[in-house]
Amino acid sequence: MSGARLSSLRVKLVALTVGVQLLMLGLLTADHVRTNEQQLRAQAELRVQAFKPLLNAALAEPLAQRNLLTLHEVIDELHREEGMTYLLLFDYRGERLAAAGWPAGLPLPEYHPQRTDAVGGPFDTVMPIQVAGQTYGWLRFGVDDGFLTAARGEVMQRSVLIGGSVLMLSTLLLALLGYWLTRHLARLSEASHRLAQGELDLQLPEAGRDEVGQLTRAFNAMSTALRARIEELNRSEAKFHAIADYTYDWESWFDPRGRLLWVNPSVERMTGYAPAECHAMERFPLDIIDAEDRAGAEAAFFDAMRGHPGSGFEFRVRRKDGEVFWAAANWQPIYGTDGAYQGIRAGIRDITDRKRGEGELRRAVEDLRHAERLQRTYLAQVQDERARLVALLSAMNIGILFLSVDNRIIHHNPAFQRIWLIPDDLDLIGRPAYDVLAHSENVIARPDHFSKHILNVLSTHEVSESFELVMADGRVVTQVSYPVRDEEGRLIGRLWIYEDVTRERQTAEQLIYLAERDSLTGLYNRHRFQEELARMIAKADRHGAQGALLFFDLDEFKYVNDTFGHRAGDAMLIRVAGEVNTMLRRDEIFARLGGDEFAVLLPDAPEAAAAALAERITRAIAQIPFRYEGQNLRLTSSLGIALYPQHAATLEELVAHADAAMYQAKEAGKNAWRVYRPDLDASREMLNRLSWNERIAHALEAGLLRLHYQGIYDAQSGALRHVEALVRMVDMGASERLVMPGHFIAMAERTGKILDIDRWVIRETIATLARSPALPGIAVNISGRSFDDPTLPQYITEALREAGVAPQRLLVELTETSAVSDLHDAQRFIEALHQAGCRTCLDDFGTGFSSFAYLKHLRADILKIDGLFIRDLPNDRDNQVFVRAIVEVARGMRKHTVAEFVEDEPSLRMLREFGVDMVQGYHLDMPRADHPALGTAITE
Repeated sequence: MSGARLSSLRVKLVALTVGVQLLMLGLLTADHVRTNEQQLRAQAELRVQAFKPLLNAALAEPLAQRNLLTLHEVIDELHREEGMTYLLLFDYRGERLAAAGWPAGLPLPEYHPQRTDAVGGPFDTVMPIQVAGQTYGWLRFGVDDGFLTAARGEVMQRSVLIGGSVLMLSTLLLALLGYWLTRHLARLSEASHRLAQGELDLQLPEAGRDEVGQLTRAFNAMSTALRARIEELNRSEAKFHAIADYTYDWESWFDPRGRLLWVNPSVERMTGYAPAECHAMERFPLDIIDAEDRAGAEAAFFDAMRGHPGSGFEFRVRRKDGEVFWAAANWQPIYGTDGAYQGIRAGIRDITDRKRGEGELRRAVEDLRHAERLQRTYLAQVQDERARLVALLSAMNIGILFLSVDNRIIHHNPAFQRIWLIPDDLDLIGRPAYDVLAHSENVIARPDHFSKHILNVLSTHEVSESFELVMADGRVVTQVSYPVRDEEGRLIGRLWIYEDVTRERQTAEQLIYLAERDSLTGLYNRHRFQEELARMIAKADRHGAQGALLFFDLDEFKYVNDTFGHRAGDAMLIRVAGEVNTMLRRDEIFARLGGDEFAVLLPDAPEAAAAALAERITRAIAQIPFRYEGQNLRLTSSLGIALYPQHAATLEELVAHADAAMYQAKEAGKNAWRVYRPDLDASREMLNRLSWNERIAHALEAGLLRLHYQGIYDAQSGALRHVEALVRMVDMGASERLVMPGHFIAMAERTGKILDIDRWVIRETIATLARSPALPGIAVNISGRSFDDPTLPQYITEALREAGVAPQRLLVELTETSAVSDLHDAQRFIEALHQAGCRTCLDDFGTGFSSFAYLKHLRADILKIDGLFIRDLPNDRDNQVFVRAIVEVARGMRKHTVAEFVEDEPSLRMLREFGVDMVQGYHLDMPRADHPALGTAITE
């Protein structure tokens, strides 16, 4: 209690006030003492100033005369009689002459004018000793200040006496004032203690209008509000218990650590455990959950403890009597008014009856499902059929439109909207058919014809003919209509089919153009030339007319092509074609047969007209100013003329005689033209040429061509990679003897029969591949003349598909010389073969002057090194360098290499060292019709 009194506001206020009074009294006393001491010091200073004239008069004359004895006497007398503490006399040089009251060995004190060194110490003064204004020395003396010490003590006694009286009186007054001021605060403090102890109806009398009174009124208001709030909380708690304790569901409150804080009495009705028993359980409610559901419930409980709400969690609870029931839990987090997480509230309901009902319902539903299963099966089949039909119609590029009997739209596919340019988001179902055109961005070029066609179709109720709609944007759309009837034959609508055939028409036109035109010059190609020549001869035979055929080529064209490259050669061919084309009439046919060979057909032309045109052509070509990369190149040509029917009775004879006439012009010195003269072509060579032409035709007709096969092997492992098909001809005079291709291929190329031979070889090779599925592949040689035939790749593709042979098993070999001379046609031909899936090989590689440069333009897969470089390879260093270079270039361009004419083991070993991929030659095997690979699967 004494501690409480000492810490009371009243005691603190009085103690603070007394401390302030003591501080003020001390300050006033110190100031009074300081003021009295200043007055005493002023009196002492006046006394010192009065001494100075007397001291100067007494010491001036003896000092001026340096009468030391007199000076000592005067100094001693002043020290004794005048009460001076010490005196020190110095001459003008600072030498001490006399002293009194100061020990000789003690150092002089520092000079501090007008202040003392310590209490009771002397006033220290220095003054000059002068005579007639001249200074002879200095006197330093100290005056005794004992009188100051006595005066100071007296003042302190009076101050202490007065201050003590004032302090006692003020302390008494302050104690009375503190009690008067703090009596209400003490009462307020006591009331606060009583309020904290539960006296909620406590009220204090008001204590005036000052701050204490305001605090008292605030205390009374707080007491009233607190009493009302507690009463309201008591009522709310009563309501809460009235609701929670008698809620049918089991309600619980868990703190953030999962401990049970409260559970309502319903838990005992549901589980048999009283709330107190629940609180006593260490892991409630997990301890009473069935063991099979406890792991899942524990995971859900811990998830809820992290503040996640949840609902509908079902589990089984084991009652106190051991019975199990199904329960469902809902929970949500609880937060205080300050937002702090305080745990979760969980409501648990007995759902055993619902579970039992769900089981019965599942059985009833299962029975219902079983009863409806057949109906659903039938419905699913119908829906599947409809889905497949819709998917089929949606995947089609053909526009489909179904109309009802009253011409309203029942169904359409996306292609229909695309063809008619109708927005995809526009719903057409149920609209009249005529409403389609109103939303279409298409404009029909001839709407009147379209309307008539529609009326005719609708009036017949039969299948319509295909009708072409030409759109204003140039597209072509075909339209066909079919009536739709039910099982009884009644008309239930109409099906309209639309197809955009614009691209097909354009492709067909382009294919026709490519089939007839040379890709480099745009002139007719050999295929179209053959058709026009046959047409001209047939017309001449019917009408008894005549015609002329002009053959010409460019002199020394191969030199230009090899020296300046294929770009220069192509530019020269284009220039010649353009110049000659301007000289021809509309009914005259101008064609490029291949390489630098051209032909002109003149229907109904006499010899004079043909000769005149030949003169103009040779002269115009010779006058073409051709300049390439800074060099002037002179062009000349050799031209031959053959007349029908004067010089030939058949197409083949006319071509052969025109070709012979061209060579007659070359023999005449080139840059000339000649009309065919039989007398100049009666040599054995001409006879052989005509004979071989007939023999080739007979061999094709009588089936006298044969294929032999030679293996091509892996250079390192020796495994068979594929075989090459080599054509042979059965001799008509001796069937046991075969004619090698060197005797008839050149003539077949000149007469055009090579095209038929190439197709025969391809057809027979594909048949062999079909009969020998284990054979890796077969390579066939294609003539350069076949480059002009744009239908050959399609012919190969169809033959492979009909025979069921994989395209990659067919390897097409092209000779380098023919590919380079017709580079553009070769590029197109190789690309077409690649698209068909076939591989390509560039045969006789290395014979051309610019072989490596051409590789950038010819995308062949394999390079077959010409046998000229393989023969005697171990003994020819130049060939070794060249073969090694070909292999390196091929490897860098990711192409494979084949070396042909491998005839000995040293050559094979060297090729392996060079890195050649495949080898072929008599050292490995001989060409034969019954090659072992044809009937046996050979693998690596």
